Amino acid sequence: MLEISNLVMRFGGVTALDSVGFAVADNEICGLIGPNGAGKTSLFNCVTRVYRPDEGTVTFNGEDLLSARRHQIVQHGIVRTFQNLALFPTLSVLENTMVGAHSVKKPHLIPTMLGLPTTRKARKAVELDAWDLLERLDLADLAHHPAAGLPFGTLKRVELARALISRPSLLLLDEPAGGLTHSEVNELGELILQLRRDYGFSALLVEHHMGLVMGISDHVVAMDFGRVIADGSPADVQRDPAVAAAYLGRAA
Repeated sequence: MLEISNLVMRFGGVTALDSVGFAVADNEICGLIGPNGAGKTSLFNCVTRVYRPDEGTVTFNGEDLLSARRHQIVQHGIVRTFQNLALFPTLSVLENTMVGAHSVKKPHLIPTMLGLPTTRKARKAVELDAWDLLERLDLADLAHHPAAGLPFGTLKRVELARALISRPSLLLLDEPAGGLTHSEVNELGELILQLRRDYGFSALLVEHHMGLVMGISDHVVAMDFGRVIADGSPADVQRDPAVAAAYLGRAA
């Protein structure tokens, strides 16, 4: 589904991505691991066209993503969550979820929010989709509560609902377990697996919580200093000496 080949990204004299290449299959969860500074978020930003790489290709279902504009990525069926929450604090949980549909629903959400007669039906359809997701993510009781002031773990689920309302084919998850408690991480892993079964998306998961990555990923890619150092099953990547050295140091 997603194919990355020989991707190079430089920032001045620093090479953030050094000939990176791997693939994410249909309906697969691919874990992307590595120490801080390994290039994981830079890779996400290339796939979503926040960055334009210096070399290489990124294709999705055979289409060249690097020729697409940034706002067109979601129309290809690719959405992402963020390491640092990017919600609208004064909007309600329901409204934050509905915002995720604005690039894929017709007519667009902005005219529907003006209440024009021709767009009320479209707004209602988006709202029903949002309610369905909030029910699935155990957020319905908070639908009319503003995002500001809600617990961090709850806000992570709101951001997930906003991503899912566009019914993505590929979901990019940037450290979804960051800041969560141990029990919340376990619940998140079960939730991602259930949502993948229900909605049939692939996922590229950037995460430092190794228990989550190894527990839900079909395959794992490990990076260090902008390079891919291992690519295989969770068990094989865990046993790889280069991965142990990247995380623990060669002496260890």
